[in-house]
Formats: sequence, C-alpha cells, structure tokens
Amino acid sequence: MFPMRGRKGNYAYACARVRAKKSALLGKDNFPKFLMMDLNEIGRFLGETNYKTEMSELGAKYEGVDLIELGTSKNLARIYKEILGFTQGELRDMVASYLNRWDQWNVKTILRGKYYDAKAEEVREDLVPAGKLKEEDLNVLLSLGSVSEILDVLKDYDMAIPDEVRAEYDKAGTLSPVEDYLDKLYYARLLASISVGTAPGTRFLMHIRREIDETNLMTLLKMKLEGLQGDRILGFFIEGGGELDEAEFTRLAAAESVEQLADELTKLSFYEDIKDELEKMKQTKSMTGVSLAIKQHTLKKAETFSHLYPLSVLPIIDYLIRKKNEVDNIRIIARSKESGLDPELIKKLLVI
Repeated sequence: MFPMRGRKGNYAYACARVRAKKSALLGKDNFPKFLMMDLNEIGRFLGETNYKTEMSELGAKYEGVDLIELGTSKNLARIYKEILGFTQGELRDMVASYLNRWDQWNVKTILRGKYYDAKAEEVREDLVPAGKLKEEDLNVLLSLGSVSEILDVLKDYDMAIPDEVRAEYDKAGTLSPVEDYLDKLYYARLLASISVGTAPGTRFLMHIRREIDETNLMTLLKMKLEGLQGDRILGFFIEGGGELDEAEFTRLAAAESVEQLADELTKLSFYEDIKDELEKMKQTKSMTGVSLAIKQHTLKKAETFSHLYPLSVLPIIDYLIRKKNEVDNIRIIARSKESGLDPELIKKLLVI
C-alpha cells in the first residue's frame, strides 16, 4: 500500500503504520515485572524489544539507570521522527506542530540544568530532539556557560525571550517567567497552525483545547498549594482552552484556598476522573495523585477519540501520548529503583 499524496494528508496509510507501532508498545503486565527486576535486567529486557537499537548502540558506554534513561529518550525521538517522516500534507503539518512541544521541553530542561549547575551528561539524558531543534542545536545550548547566555541566543532558534520576561527573570532569580512564556509560545503557535476548516483540524483542536484546560488546572492547583492569590496567578493563564476560559480561570483563581478551589471544579467534564484524588490532595497537600489522574484521563480520552475518528490525526496523537507514557513509566521505575524506593510506592507513581 502506497501513501496517498496531497495537502489533505495520507491518513489511511499513516494511521495503519501507527496501528502497527501501537501493537508493539509494551503490555501493561510488563511494568509489574520490571518492579521485580534490577536495573541491568530491565536494560537487557528492553534490548529485546523495540528499544533494541538504542540499547545496543549505548550499551558499551552506559549501564544501569544511565543506559535506560538515555536509551528511552533516544528511542522516543527516533520513533517520533519516523512518524513525522511517513506523514504528508496537512496531517504532517499537524503532527509537526504538535511535536514542536519538545523544543520547549528541551530548552526548559537545559535552562534548569544550567540553573542548578547539573552536568551536561545528566541533562542530555532528558533531552528528546523530536521538534525543530536538532541534537546539534541542543548541544550548542548545552555548551553555553549560563542561563543568561542561553536566553541571549534563543532568538537564533525562533524562541526569542521578550525583554519584560528577561526583566522578570533578572528580578526574581527564578526560571518561572521564562518557562511560562515558553509554554504560552508553544500553545499560541500550535493553535494558530490548526486549520479548523477541515474535520481533522477541528478534532485536533478539541484535543488541544482539553490539554490546555488540564495544564491551566494544574497551574491553579499548584499556585493555591503554594498560597498564591488571584492576581499573582492570572499571569500564568494559557489562552485557548475549552472549558477554562479566562473568565472561569479568573473566578477559580479567586478561591481562598486549595480546598475551596477543589470544591469549585465539579462542572469540569473530567471532574469524575479526578475527584477522588482532589479529596486526597486536600489532606496530603500533594498534587501527585491529581497529576496521575489527569494523565490517566488524557490517555482514556485520546484512545476514545482515536476510535471515533480512525482516519484523522487523533490515532497518531493517541499513539504519541501512549509512547511517551510508556517511556515515562520505564524512567520512573529506573530512577525509583536507583533511589531504593519500595516497589509498592513505585507502583503508585505509574500510569498504566
């Protein structure tokens, strides 16, 4: 079967290729098995799966958690590039726009590494060159001596940081203003790239709006847990959501406490999926459970939409999300084992 050509995109061909890749994802029963293995055993197991290429290439230089982290990151980038490579037309445009999130991810990772004086190799393990920025671009940024130097050269990569954001960083001494700006820049560009004149574009837009809602909700919860109030929270709002528009975000930001905020979320379409963890958060003051519940909700909705619209961009987005979740689970297990965390506690951190 040959790809269909044209600006509308080769949906049938690309979705068939992605279905084959989805069938190669690790089964849910593998993750409990990982909890019973040591790091070398996990590495050998991955070397017999779709991670074989990366584990073989890196196995002579790395071992243990370093091999697993770097191998899974490189595998994720390779698979994402493969998918982008066999998409065409408007479908390729949508997938490329979606994958550009990794540019923001990588830049923020490098900035944090430089801010906390981490070693370049430690930072490199978390980089996924799946967007416009190539591995050589990321190495250039890694080689720079300070956060300020990185901010200076981001303009060369179409990610110029405005003067007012630089001023906020210089005044506060934290990366929050820069990271917030990069997130807003990504979503603004992604939304602008989606053609709502087509059915695939409209369905893609629905997914991104839901994702923005979830991001804004996590921001609200985090800020309330930190004790911040109304006006200080509003600056972190990302435009473009479906249910949490600016007016609703402003109303929720005015809640006096995280407990009151949690009680105000009953109208959200995904409230039922997170309500139990919201109740736990009131007691624990930790967002971990809510974050995991939202990730689980995202996986469920992405799969539902992919079945409803099998010849659209959504089956591809569903796979991209599931592949990242698989890598996240593997890395969580590896890092937790390296830290000596109890297997039962590790299990609670996984989204399966």
